[in-house]
Amino acid sequence: MKVRVRTLLASAIVGAGVLAMAVSMAKPGCIEVEGKDTLVISDRLIDKGTARTFCYRDEAGKKLRFVLARASDGRVQSVMDACSQCYSYHKGFAYSDGYLICRLCGNRYPIDHILAGKASCVPIGLPSSETDGKVIIRTADLKKNRWLF
Repeated sequence: MKVRVRTLLASAIVGAGVLAMAVSMAKPGCIEVEGKDTLVISDRLIDKGTARTFCYRDEAGKKLRFVLARASDGRVQSVMDACSQCYSYHKGFAYSDGYLICRLCGNRYPIDHILAGKASCVPIGLPSSETDGKVIIRTADLKKNRWLF
């Protein structure tokens, strides 16, 4: 009986590890948005304490990803889907239980403090504004960070 419990426990641990690896290796998905000079995104897509990944294709066809996250105080924050250290691996961030998680190094960033980096892994801020239920991002600001992708 004890051997069976140990086997089940070991299987559960291995299964959790495989699942965590699959999540970290999966290519980040995104909601595609379009616009010439600005991107206008309904803020209803982002609930408090959550984050969503969006992407925009520039004129050259390059997919530029960014994350919108709503803090517990209701404000929307925006960052590129890359950090200053791990960007060259093109993994981006995952979202889980109120945290953005670097898919490469595993650093976790609480939604309320999304720009507080750890060591050299720091999310890269993206200027945005919020008005009348819409988040507005200038495409020029995205294009400045094209080198991340």
